Amino acid sequence: MKRKRRKITAFAAVFLMAAAMIPSMAFAADTPQDTVWEVSKSKTATNLNEDYESDITLSLPAAEEQLESDVVFVLDKSTSADVQQDAVDMLKSLQEQIEKTQAKVNVGVVVFNKEAHNVLELTELTAENLEKIEDAIYYNISSGTNTHAGLIAGKEMLDGDTDVDPDRKYLIFVSDGITYMYNEEPTAILLQNGDKTNMFAGPDNWATKYGSSNPPEDWETWLTEIGDQINADGDTYEVPYKTYAENDPYIPYDERSEHAMSVDKALYLTYEEYQSIKAEGYNCYAMKAEGNADHPWATSFMEHLADGESVSFDSIENDIYYLLDAGSCVVDEIGHTDDYDFDFVNDASRLTIKVGEDIYTSNDVTAESDLEEGETARYTFTYDGAIAENGAEAPFVLHYYQNGVTKEGKDYGECFVWDINVPVSNFAPVQLTYTVKLMNPKTEAGTYGEYDADGIGGSDGLYTNNQAVLYPVSTDGSEGEAEYFAKPAVSYTVSAQDPDDPQQPGGGEAAGGNGNGGGSNPLTGDNANIALMAVIMAAAAGGAIACVRKLHSGR
Repeated sequence: MKRKRRKITAFAAVFLMAAAMIPSMAFAADTPQDTVWEVSKSKTATNLNEDYESDITLSLPAAEEQLESDVVFVLDKSTSADVQQDAVDMLKSLQEQIEKTQAKVNVGVVVFNKEAHNVLELTELTAENLEKIEDAIYYNISSGTNTHAGLIAGKEMLDGDTDVDPDRKYLIFVSDGITYMYNEEPTAILLQNGDKTNMFAGPDNWATKYGSSNPPEDWETWLTEIGDQINADGDTYEVPYKTYAENDPYIPYDERSEHAMSVDKALYLTYEEYQSIKAEGYNCYAMKAEGNADHPWATSFMEHLADGESVSFDSIENDIYYLLDAGSCVVDEIGHTDDYDFDFVNDASRLTIKVGEDIYTSNDVTAESDLEEGETARYTFTYDGAIAENGAEAPFVLHYYQNGVTKEGKDYGECFVWDINVPVSNFAPVQLTYTVKLMNPKTEAGTYGEYDADGIGGSDGLYTNNQAVLYPVSTDGSEGEAEYFAKPAVSYTVSAQDPDDPQQPGGGEAAGGNGNGGGSNPLTGDNANIALMAVIMAAAAGGAIACVRKLHSGR
């Protein structure tokens, strides 16, 4: 009896040990797949061919990215002629840069006084449409400043184009900041003046309430306090702008510090609307229409909206046109685990770089004396008229390290470092294509891996690379955080062989057939281990059941 119990205990132990091993196997291939990034990029792989090779393409921006952008100007009626001309000059320059590409830029114009006017709905930026766009930017109106209404209209215009991605939408807000009404239908709050002879809504409300035209010491603290006052008052003191009556509500002069007057609420709602536009993922720029010494609070408010940064149309144009600046680089570590091993195909003829439709020439730096320590090979990529902007030897350079390298304080195995020495345009994608080869294909018949061309299907195994990392430099020269590309995966099929007709395992089937990797992949990597554990568990469970039956039968 004791012997039978010991058998049951042994079977149970085997079962539990096998069960405990499964989670670690199932998650052994975890990678930084869920990393959030800002720079548009993609990585794709062809499925393995009969030579067990796959062509990999890195794209900046992403290969599937629509090369279309929306730019909406939200212009104060008081925008100076100089600022208007700068905006027109930016658009002319942008139009010249994109006319030879497949890109499309749409421009819309909102001009606001006491209300917002959609002077120009989104219109494609072409040489033929430039005059129409220029006329819209120079549109002239007067009477009042309602920044809140202008931003509402600008956001609605961008929201209305659902074919363009949020990160390709740009709102350029130009104002002197002297606002004192709000809402799409102009609304105001009347404040009693200092001698208590009348009530009014206007920019001088600021000095009436605060005793001077100076801005607050801290805008964020001010916004919090005004938000509380707005919530407490609700619409108690609101009236339609310019239609005042004797019995209209107003804020008494002696209570002015306890309530949000017209300028307060207009600035607060302008700030809130601007932040909501940014929250949509749109690119936002706040520019001063002109300095105004009479109302320094207004100038200071526009500076606060811009986060204290000086914004120019040149910098905006760079943001619209360029994805990355020179000095960016990519580190791509070739796929390798205990179960499979890919090698980088170290051959200039198998390397291609395209910028838009232009194919760059690859050159092999073969002299060992020209290579850096640890560098196995180096390839430069050149094109007529393209010059590296950071003093490098070529616009693009690929450094191959067969034995790995340390980059940005991180150790990589077999990899290459792709230096990007020219700005990358949003409208002319840069694509690097290279080849990897599976060095240890299986010989037993079956399907191995699961094909995932772009790395977004969640395939688990046969990754062509361990990781590919972008180290970006933005158009203002600042270095961004490291960002990870998705990880494509491949598959292949080994056919059962006729013992009387031996040939290379898999023959023509090794390419993975139709690229779907088959319906199951029980023969390799983690999946094979999990299957083995399942068999062990089943055997253990069966043995335990048999022992229990014998125990109860008395045998």
